[in-house]
Amino acid sequence: MRNLIVAVFTLLMIPALLLAADIQIPENLQARAYVLKAERDGLWEKSLVVQFAEKRRTLGTIDGLVEAYAALNHAAHPLLWQKVSEKFKSQDGRGGKLYTDFIQQKIAKDLKLKKTDINMVATAADMDNLAVVTKEFKPLTVTVLATAGAKTNAIRTGVDESSHIEGEEPKGTINIVLLTNAVLTDGAMARAIVTVTEAKTAALEDLKVPSSYTKNVQATGTGTDSVIVVSGVTGPKATYTGGHSKIGELIGKATYEAVVEALGKQNGYLLTGAKPYLAESSKREKEVVGSALKWLAMLDEGRFAESWENTSEIFRQSLQQGQWVKTVGAVRNEMGKKVSRQFYRSLYTRSLPGVPDGEYMIIEFNTAFENKKGAIETVTSKLDKDGFWSISGYFVK
Repeated sequence: MRNLIVAVFTLLMIPALLLAADIQIPENLQARAYVLKAERDGLWEKSLVVQFAEKRRTLGTIDGLVEAYAALNHAAHPLLWQKVSEKFKSQDGRGGKLYTDFIQQKIAKDLKLKKTDINMVATAADMDNLAVVTKEFKPLTVTVLATAGAKTNAIRTGVDESSHIEGEEPKGTINIVLLTNAVLTDGAMARAIVTVTEAKTAALEDLKVPSSYTKNVQATGTGTDSVIVVSGVTGPKATYTGGHSKIGELIGKATYEAVVEALGKQNGYLLTGAKPYLAESSKREKEVVGSALKWLAMLDEGRFAESWENTSEIFRQSLQQGQWVKTVGAVRNEMGKKVSRQFYRSLYTRSLPGVPDGEYMIIEFNTAFENKKGAIETVTSKLDKDGFWSISGYFVK
């Protein structure tokens, strides 16, 4: 069965590193937050980077006390964690540890930093479901950036048992990066982790998240939760961050709201009476997939000329209508009628090889034809100036 390639940028030749739009956080935090997106072995990697102009005192539950230029929460597809864990298990007793070390080193190099300049945590929760919550009480500012998943390894500490010496690689994980403008002592950073943990557990209780291991008991967290606390540089000094202090109150409330939102987006856990979350990325994916399915229906019905007319300008410039009709018609005739089509995955990017930067969505469908049961259709859509997504590439194999 021959392949059909109608535009060079249709191929899934995704750059190793993609920079998404910045995340808006208060200016007085003196930090920049953004998400780097990549793909490895066809599976997504997404890294939240919080970068500082000068070294900051940070405390993380993995790397400990670090004078850091950046805090990093690296997310990878659950199947990717499984792959790297299996690959490195014979070399390293903890499987994915070599993988996270590699990511930390790679991002440090990209940022022109040393690996030891970054305080890092990791997760399998999708960074598209990131929650960002800010609380202020002048002169104090607190921002919490949280990712959360609790479907597969939620535990009730003090009840559930473990069979691992060092712990498992990320499955469900609640990761929290805490930023504040306040200058925190080391003790205040340590106490902030306690406050964050209490607020996280309160969120799990109110959401009624159950343990994944013991039936009918309430979870208090997951087995791989982590926190990074970042001291500020412009605010007042704080030596205590417990709940009896105003900064502790802000930390607790921001953490609670961020965990509720992140778990709502990732797993669908909701407070009583709350509406389901729909992340911006989910809205975009729904819109683009729906548009792609309508366009594919034209191909299914043999409306090849009409399908060409409903593509982007860059598509039409790369391929004349007659050529398109002849080529796609021959391939569809060889494959036969469509039997079924199921959405598989999507990848949003601002950069593709050989074409101008913009907003692109690459969508894959598992499709069965009469003469080709296991076909994969890839549709590339581009966001046009009028705000509509149009087809800019098509590939079937």
